Amino acid sequence: MLLCCFAKEQIFKSMQIYVRHLVATIVLLLIVHFLAAQNTNNSEGFKDFAESYQKTNRTGMWILGSWAVGNILVGSIIWASGAKGEAKYFQEMNVAWNVVNLTLAGFGLYQAYSGEAVSWQEATSNHHQMQKILLFNAGLDVGYIATGFFLMEKSKNVSRLPERLSGFGKSLILQGSFLLLFDVSMTLAHQRNAPKIRKFLEKVQIEGSQLTFKLRF
Repeated sequence: MLLCCFAKEQIFKSMQIYVRHLVATIVLLLIVHFLAAQNTNNSEGFKDFAESYQKTNRTGMWILGSWAVGNILVGSIIWASGAKGEAKYFQEMNVAWNVVNLTLAGFGLYQAYSGEAVSWQEATSNHHQMQKILLFNAGLDVGYIATGFFLMEKSKNVSRLPERLSGFGKSLILQGSFLLLFDVSMTLAHQRNAPKIRKFLEKVQIEGSQLTFKLRF
């Protein structure tokens, strides 16, 4: 009789241990599943933002590169055809200016298509840094335009090669106006990604929390 009671007690204890382990395993699996689902959602949100950021940069660099190539080709053809006076200097400045633009566009496209993976911290930092650069460039563009008008006005008061000053001045106004439109448009395009950043960052958990499970029987 005592042996039977002892056996039943051992069986009951074994069942208790088994149930505890089973419940703990189920809880652990649920936690892993939840964290995996949360991580997937965060990854998808980050991927959406990163793709939009790169797409905007690629589009912008193709536009800048196309503008540069067009100016270089047209300016070179007109200059080689024997342009004189103001037209000659206007095209010379256009070509020189857009050699720089083409270099910047080529470097930008290389970065946009390099496909280097970055963390979400680096991606958001790059986004904010790009906004600052574009706004700074827009300020410079206004300076280019103002310089162009200054050169055109100055050309009226010089006797030696006034056409050079006026040609350079008109080129600066043209190129500065394009770059101002380009930089403002790029700023607005990147700004449209801001809601995606905020939506993603809302899902990012900065400080971990400890979960404690107590099983009582």
